[in-house]
Formats: sequence, structure tokens, C-alpha cells
Amino acid sequence: MILRQLRELIRKEILILLRDRQTILLLFLMPVALIFFMTLALKGVYTDKIYERQIQLVIENESKLPKANLLEQKIESHKLISRVDRPKGMDNDRIFAENKAQALVRIPRGFDEGEKPVEINFDPVLDFGYKIAIRSLMTSLTVEVVMDIDNLEVIVANMLVEKTKPNREIPSPLQQTVPAYAIFAMFFIAIPMSIGFLKEKNDGTLQRLFTYTVSTNLLTLGKIIPYYLINVFQFVLMLLVGFYLMPRIIGFSFQLGDHALYLIPVTLVVAAATTGFGVLVAALARTPEQSSTLAATGAILMGVLGGIMVPYFVMPVLMKKLALISPMYWAHQAYLDIFLRDAALVAILPKLIVLTLFAGICFYVAGRRVQWI
Repeated sequence: MILRQLRELIRKEILILLRDRQTILLLFLMPVALIFFMTLALKGVYTDKIYERQIQLVIENESKLPKANLLEQKIESHKLISRVDRPKGMDNDRIFAENKAQALVRIPRGFDEGEKPVEINFDPVLDFGYKIAIRSLMTSLTVEVVMDIDNLEVIVANMLVEKTKPNREIPSPLQQTVPAYAIFAMFFIAIPMSIGFLKEKNDGTLQRLFTYTVSTNLLTLGKIIPYYLINVFQFVLMLLVGFYLMPRIIGFSFQLGDHALYLIPVTLVVAAATTGFGVLVAALARTPEQSSTLAATGAILMGVLGGIMVPYFVMPVLMKKLALISPMYWAHQAYLDIFLRDAALVAILPKLIVLTLFAGICFYVAGRRVQWI
């Protein structure tokens, strides 16, 4: 009897949701669109600077003597350098303002005699860490020329051994956007959940349900389980889109990591957190307009703070500290632990505990505030 009632309640919620085409578009097409366009944006913004580390550089050799010419040749032929010519009539400020180059290197007269150093001008908006990388490269190449060393990079490389796996901290565009916007869309489940609850409460459907032998706990489960399952399905669908479809369109591969099975417990816990947020919004809102505003504003704020809108690894220190208050941060980092770091389940567990606590608090507060009738 109880199982049949629960099945019918779940069936009712799913049918109501399927009739709402706008909600289906919001829950499934929105994250696909965000994954596609934000991956393209990340590709354009970060590929040269972070992944391929190509440096757009203007080289001006005023000396034209042997050492200066050799330095110019070394800079131009380096695999990390993309040389660009100074456009006619453009000063340094205009070159940087129009994004023609990221830095300008000037080899002055007197360089061969050791009288004047090489000069570097940077784009004022260039990231500080990126400036350090360019300055280090220019220093290395200049030392090779001045001290007549054949290949300083090889000598230094023989003194250092990198033990970390490649690309363990910086995600590829797809590894950033697929879990990020899947999580973001999962939190939007609060909108249809809260609106559906308020609509049934206002039109008397809930009151009629209580005329039958249906307990409050069973009714609660009947309303929560369908949205929980939809959230799980959301993430699975986004993962399939990111793994099979997006690489064919964008050209980036999507690596699942060595422990793909850990996606199961992580997704189940993340779905509980997102469903808990939906229940909380449903309990706090008094009108459909309030529920939409609360859900959308809450999801966007959590996305901004949690490294969804802006990748966590490029955030300043203050923003990284603020990210800790967003459940989206903990969910996203749990997925990145799997995709990037091949983390053991014990390393992911603290993030799952935080998400479980968030879900528990949401359910507890909602249970104290909700008014069924």
C-alpha cells in the first residue's frame, strides 16, 4: 500500500514536470549551452596563456650586432614565442590596448658591449604570474647569449625532475565547464520544485491529498525523489555530452581520470545537496515570484563564489577563501579530484561530508519552516 502510494506520488510529480516545457529547457538545454559557449570562451582566453603558453611578443633589435642578433634569433625560434611585428604607427600603449601583443622586448644599442640591458614592456593587464614566466624565459635566453652557453634550459632541466602528473591542477576547458555548469544547472531544480509546491498548496491539491490516508513523510518523499532522480539524470546527461559530443565540436578531449567509478557516490551526494536547496527554497518562499528569485539569486551567487563562473585557479586569494562558503565549490572540487588529481576516495570524503551537512541543514530548516496547509 505504502509503496503504491509513493509510486503514484512520484509519477504525479514527474508528469507535472514533463508538462512544463520551459522547465525542461532550463534544466537540460541551459547547461548544454553554457558548457558549449563557456568552453569556447575558456579556449580563447586561456589556451595561449595557460595550456599552450604561447607568448605574443614584439621584438625590436636596435643593436644589430652579433650577440643582439643571436638573442633575437633565440627568442624568435623558441617554441613558447609567437613573434608579431609592430603595426605601423602604433606605440606601445596602443599595441597593448588593441591586444596585438602581450609583451615587447627591446635589444638596445650597447647590449653587445654590456653597456645597456634588454628592456621588457608588459601589457598592464597581464597576469602577474604570466609576467614572471616571460621574464624568466627572457632572462634564461639572455644569459645563454651573454655567457655563451649553448642551451641553459637543458642544463637546468637536468637538475630538476618534475614528479607531478601533467595538468593535475589546471583543468582543460571541458574539465572546468562540464562539471561546473552541470552543478550550476542542478541547483536550478529549486525553481520547479518550489513553484510546484506553492501551486499545489494554493490551488488546494495538497489539502485534497491529506483527505486520503497519506502521511506527511510519504508525501515529502514523493515530492523529493523525482527531483533527486532528475538531478542525477542531469549530471549523467551533461557528462555524456562533455565526453562524447563536445570533443567532436570543440577539439578538446575530456579525461575522466583513473577512478571514474567515484563519480557515483559524488553525484549521489551532490544531487542530495541540490535537492536540499530546492526544498529549502520551497519552504521559505511564499509566492512563485519569490521562489524564482530566491532560487536563481542563490544559485548565481553560489556559482560566482564557488569557481563556476570564474575558474577557481585564477581567483585572487580573498575570493578563494570566500569560495569555501559555497556548496558549489565543494561539489566542483570533488569532481576535479576525480578528473584531474586521481584522488583516492578518502581524499574526496571531506568534500562529501561538507555537502552532506549542507543538505542536512537545508532539509532540517525546511522541515521546521514548511507549512503544508
